[in-house]
Amino acid sequence: MLSLIAYLMIIIFMVLVITKKLTAFNGLIVSSLVAGIAAALVNGQDLSIIFDWIKEGLFVSVDESGEVSLGTINSAIMILFAILYFSLMMNVGLFDPLCTFLIRKAKGDPLKILLVTVLTASVVTLDGDGTTTILIITGAFVPLYKRMGLKLSYLAMLIIMPTTIGNILPWGGPLARASAVINVEVNELFVTFLPVMLIGLVYCIFLGYFFGMKERKRLGYVAGKSEIVTKEQIEEMCNSITNTDKEFKRPKLFIFNLVLTLLMMYALIEGITSGAIIFLIGTAIALVVNYNEKDQKDRLVENAGDALYVSSIIIAAGAFIGIFTGSGMADAIATSLISIIPESMGGHLSIFFSFIGAVACYALPVDGYYFGILPVVVPIAEGFGITPTEITMSALMGQAIRYASPLVPWLFLLIDKTEMTFGDYQKLFFKCAIPLFFIFLISSLLLGLFPL
Repeated sequence: MLSLIAYLMIIIFMVLVITKKLTAFNGLIVSSLVAGIAAALVNGQDLSIIFDWIKEGLFVSVDESGEVSLGTINSAIMILFAILYFSLMMNVGLFDPLCTFLIRKAKGDPLKILLVTVLTASVVTLDGDGTTTILIITGAFVPLYKRMGLKLSYLAMLIIMPTTIGNILPWGGPLARASAVINVEVNELFVTFLPVMLIGLVYCIFLGYFFGMKERKRLGYVAGKSEIVTKEQIEEMCNSITNTDKEFKRPKLFIFNLVLTLLMMYALIEGITSGAIIFLIGTAIALVVNYNEKDQKDRLVENAGDALYVSSIIIAAGAFIGIFTGSGMADAIATSLISIIPESMGGHLSIFFSFIGAVACYALPVDGYYFGILPVVVPIAEGFGITPTEITMSALMGQAIRYASPLVPWLFLLIDKTEMTFGDYQKLFFKCAIPLFFIFLISSLLLGLFPL
């Protein structure tokens, strides 16, 4: 009976989110509460037990065997302050010097321009927000691409591919959601997947080189002999970056902000302490040093929108996961599914889930995938000797093609800015993203992130 309730809970949540009847936050709470009441009645328990299940899903707890569960509050705090921190670094102009340096070095060479595009997008996407990346990069590069006669479709790909990598950063969303499901520190998942992300970034740079060489040939550009864009036009492009929100820029504090960011990234990668603590302290220091009391409040309010939205979903997921696990639904559904999977096939579950996840990442909202499917697969995988971290690494493979999905609303902003149709965008995107998926998959297998 518990397994039936679990299936219904997941189906209800997925339907509510996909049909946009409720937000992911409300869908997680409503579906889990209804299922929790049903599970408590089936178990013959007092309904107040639901509050204990939610508490276990939200906060640190220790079971009878001594196993510690982190809950989702830790991930929610990290997401909240990581987004706030990188939004502040965009405000103060930390990445402006690098972006303008790269643009000036391109000097009107199509190959260099496209390489600079992918490098600049890789820097700007560090805040984990696709909308911000699109607005900044298209604002700077679209005029130049038009002046030089470069294909705007290439610009779209060189923005979206690094953004795909950036989305897997701890504050981007998927890692935090997965961390909430398997009760593992986001730092640990990030460090595990970081080599794959770096390999993916190398592919993005290669893509820029490939497109750049094609554009050189198409435009008849000869290095050192052709001049398609003037110095004045390059400076105008740089100004479009440095003059954005100029009143919040702090160029005199560049060294301080750079050192602070590098120290925080070192602490995060080394696992010196929780990412939540690192970004909490870092955000406070950045605000105090860069802004006065009034501006500190304004920057928090201005940048809090996306941070609060994502964090609230992670907190709601704590209630969902707590009820799903504490009620016994997770064990019941795992037992029912393990019984129908052949033993010979179970050991290869992670590789199958990589391909299933690719389809799911395209077809489902990100919350539906990580909170509706991953919690079901984790206990099944454990039954075949695959650890939660390993199956989570497998679940991340599908992120390579996530941004083909019409369920990602800001994609239409990119398509509009680069003057493409959605059909044309998808055709080119899949040509670029499918190789990235196999790069993710092969590199993960070679690095032993999950078993074949």
